[in-house]
Order: sequence, then structure tokens, then C-alpha cells
Amino acid sequence: MHAQKHFDTIGSLALFGSILCWSMTPPFLKYLTPYVDGWTTNGVRYPFAALLWLGPLLYQYRRGAVPPWVWKAALLPTFVNVGAQGLWALLPYYIDATWMGFLARISMPFAILGGFLCFPDERALMRRPSFWTGVLMSAVGFAAMSLGGEALPGGRTLVGVVMVLVCGAFYGLYGVAVRHSMRGTRAWIAFPVISLYTSAVLFVLMFLCGQPERLFDLTLPCFGIMLLSAVLGIACAHTFFYISLEHLGVAISSGTQLLGPFFTFLWAFLFLGENLTLIQWVGGLALLLGGGLLLRAQTRLPLGAADPRKVPIEPKIPD
Repeated sequence: MHAQKHFDTIGSLALFGSILCWSMTPPFLKYLTPYVDGWTTNGVRYPFAALLWLGPLLYQYRRGAVPPWVWKAALLPTFVNVGAQGLWALLPYYIDATWMGFLARISMPFAILGGFLCFPDERALMRRPSFWTGVLMSAVGFAAMSLGGEALPGGRTLVGVVMVLVCGAFYGLYGVAVRHSMRGTRAWIAFPVISLYTSAVLFVLMFLCGQPERLFDLTLPCFGIMLLSAVLGIACAHTFFYISLEHLGVAISSGTQLLGPFFTFLWAFLFLGENLTLIQWVGGLALLLGGGLLLRAQTRLPLGAADPRKVPIEPKIPD
């Protein structure tokens, strides 16, 4: 008899939880913009989330499950992650939360293009028409969303578009750096180590570039929202995503994340009053469709190209 397929309740709930948590992050960050700067937001959120991972990391360390080489190998992914996270927290000061949710998906083409340069087993993608179609649709969608709004030439929005493009490149290369440097390390070890390093750098940058004294002026609800965004957008979202990977696999877990921008739009519309023009909606849909084609092309690589047993699968969604 063939084993009957069944609905994986735990994996499905974890996947929905990761999408929901990540989709809330841009509206949270946008809400905080009048009260505190992005450098200070980074300097509080990431260390707080890293502390939540510290207990499990210490447990793994005491069990001898943390190889000594991991601490040195994590330096390159940390460098890329600091660039990505630094820009991500600054974006709400230049563009709306809904834009952030959609435009962040430009990281997928950068991730795959970076894979071409570093991993020969991924270059088979260049022979697939769906890959080039996905790249083209992602570029067209990004342009339509960027040019279909208001106050672009020379304004803060134009700066935001450039920043989100660079941020997407950093996030795309982050996954490449993790695969290159942390090969053979499980995600629940690799991410806590990288998050500790990232937190240390962002904490220092808060004092060098930010205005941490403004934290004393925050009301208790605002400070609570900042910490809540760290719990949901970093600690919980990553954990849920890894559980869904274990139960549902990479293709379903990563592909379904493309629904996230629609939830982001819902939160931003309900709580911030944001909206998109018709051209931006078309561009956003084209961007997500392009990401879906890229994912489809990637999941048809030979089985050994991205073995999750050998490579930690890092989320492609910013936090």
C-alpha cells in the first residue's frame, strides 16, 4: 500500500506564522519613524532578538554541537548582514511600508546571480528560460513600482528606491555568504552566531551614527512596539521558518513567502492609511510573479545543488 499524504498541521501553522510575523515588520518600523532613528532601532531590536537565541545557542555549545571554526566562518555573513540590516531599518524614513514589503523581493535575483559566481552547481539555471523570464519580470516590476508613485525625481522616494535596491543586493548576497561560509552548520547554530555578531556591530553603530538618547523620550507603548517587532520579525519569524522547512521543505516554505507583501499592504492600509497606485499594483504583481518563476527554476536544479542537509537555509525575507 502507498502511504497516504496528510496535511502537516505543525508545518503549515509554522509557515503561516513566519509569513504573518515578517509581514508586520515594515509597518512596525514605519510607525516608529517619528520617534527614533533607524540606527537606534537597529541597536535595540537585533540585540534583543539575539538574546532570545542566546539560551538555545549556549545549550548547543554545552552539548559540543558548535564547531570551533563556526565563530570565524560567521564573520563574512555578518559583514553582509550588517549592510542589509542597516539599510533595512533606514528604509521606512524614505519609502512607505507597503513599498518595503514588495520591493524587498528584488533580493531573489541577486541571490541567484550571486550563486552563479560562487557555486558551479547552480549555473545550470542559466540554461532555463524560466530563470531569464523571472529576472526580466522582476526588473520590470521593480521599475513599475518605483516609477508609478509620487515625488520620485530628486526626492526622498528616489533615495529610498536606490537604498532598497542596494539593500536587496545585500540580502541576496547574504544567503550566498551563509552557504559559502557556514556549509555543514545547522541553521539553529548558524543564525544565533551570526545574530550575536550582527547585534554587537549594530549596537556600536547606534552610538556612532544614531541618537540613542531619544530612547528615553519614548513612551512605553512605542518601546513595546519596538521590542515586539524584534520578537516577531526576527526571533519568532526565523524560528517558524525553520520549522516549516523541516516539515514542508524548501520549495513550499520559500515560495509561499511571496504572499508576505499582501499581508504587509493589509497592515499598512489598516493602521497607517497607505495605498498603492494601479501601476504600482501591476508592478508589485509582476515582481512577485518574477520571484515565483525564479523559485520554480531554482527548485528544478539537480538534487545535489542545494541539499538542505549540508547547507543551512537562511530566510530570504528581511527582518
